[in-house]
Amino acid sequence: MLKKLPHPTHEAPETREIRIGREGSGRNTWRWSIWRGSTLVARSPAGFPGAEAAYDAGRRVLNR
Repeated sequence: MLKKLPHPTHEAPETREIRIGREGSGRNTWRWSIWRGSTLVARSPAGFPGAEAAYDAGRRVLNR
């Protein structure tokens, strides 16, 4: 197996961020999205099951 190590002058790669949020009003408007820096990488279809519960759980962890 070959590995290419980053050159010492290369910047560290941008972190990826997963966001869960509501888009619009009503049920099934929660979506997840993956961002690399300020670039949107992927987004879930509308109505992602369990998104509201995941959002609430994340909020509870961050507010400790």
